[in-house]
Amino acid sequence: MKAIILAAGAGRRLGTADPKCMVRIGGESIIHRQLTAFRAVGVDEFVVVVGHEQDQLRRHLAGQPGRFTYVVNERYAETNTIYSLYLARDQIDDTFFYANADVVFDRRLTDRLMAADASTALAVDVATCGEEEVKVIVRDGRIARISKRLDPADCLGEFVGIARFGAELSSAFVKALETCVEIENAVTDYFERAVDRLCPDWVLTPVDVSDLPCIEIDFPEDLTRARDEILPRLR
Repeated sequence: MKAIILAAGAGRRLGTADPKCMVRIGGESIIHRQLTAFRAVGVDEFVVVVGHEQDQLRRHLAGQPGRFTYVVNERYAETNTIYSLYLARDQIDDTFFYANADVVFDRRLTDRLMAADASTALAVDVATCGEEEVKVIVRDGRIARISKRLDPADCLGEFVGIARFGAELSSAFVKALETCVEIENAVTDYFERAVDRLCPDWVLTPVDVSDLPCIEIDFPEDLTRARDEILPRLR
């Protein structure tokens, strides 16, 4: 099985010169923790979209178990996750896990996605959201909308940036990415813009992970919380 990990960003808000995913939490980097969680559910192929300090990140991943393919986002400083995933669209040809490389999560999260009785499963923190989170609206047990630009009052919770996408929607997913990038030129948007296009025609199932420790590292205070509060709870 394959995992596509987006790791091109510079992490300027965090204030680190190194790739953000190389920041250590409890002596282990964020991305190494992700690889361990994915390998535990049978992933043996990793597609990593790189950009900022890509040579440093490649060295950091050298020797890790599994087959690695690197996709380079030369425009990482001026684009966002939708463009990074668009560049990796040739790799969307079967069931795959997706991850933003700056998310620290418990390995039980990938277990739960793998065990979900659904072809496509997105990890959702069921809680009240703010304006900045990528939110989901759920109707009849399936995701009806996914975007930052949703009224928090209508939303079940936050999509945490980890998902498993089924093989049957691969072609539609690629088409959605191409539409967003090539026609709409939405290169500064998030990849969820393309996922939102899939909602009317495909079943995207939310998986509640609100009981599991998980945090996206964007700011110094996120890193502090990850080390002080999240790390002690990680399996």
